Amino acid sequence: MSAFQRRTLKRQWLSLRTITSIMTCLMAIVCTSIGNTAIASDSPRIKRISLMTADLDQSIAFFTEVIGFTLDFEGTLPANSEPFLGPVFNIDSDKPIRRALLSTATEPRGLFLIEHKPMPLPNATAPRRVVTVTQVDDLEATLLRAIEFGSETSDVVSDITPEGASFAEALIMSPGGHAILIYQYDAPPTP
Repeated sequence: MSAFQRRTLKRQWLSLRTITSIMTCLMAIVCTSIGNTAIASDSPRIKRISLMTADLDQSIAFFTEVIGFTLDFEGTLPANSEPFLGPVFNIDSDKPIRRALLSTATEPRGLFLIEHKPMPLPNATAPRRVVTVTQVDDLEATLLRAIEFGSETSDVVSDITPEGASFAEALIMSPGGHAILIYQYDAPPTP
């Protein structure tokens, strides 16, 4: 890997604190330049979900083949190259860390997978601390791919929103033990 590629990669992995500081400064500049009027939204935005897995290759296959993500990047960070990963994920960053970034059509780099070999599966009978909710175009086809992959799936639950839109959802367990609630949403009928 060239020095330029290393520098580029390093820039892509800025710490959350740095990104927050940059965004705060940019917001101050933008608000000042437009007379302190509100822009787009003052609401927080979830940028990405990060999941740890014991088998990165198997998780990449699951999220690309079953759910429909695309793989943007997969590689190994050298030891101590990203010191914020250790405290954020409570892992030893003195060792190389394999990771991958995946995207959907609407969320670039919305999924960050980190391989941690001694990662035990969560207790299947304990309450789930995190469920990742993902919209899919074809719920039944996604469930069939999950079953073919060997994933545990739930029954499909269907309902109508207060606005009259129909939706259906089901739970899929990833090979790493992550709960993925997939849903298909159909817009409400036009009056």
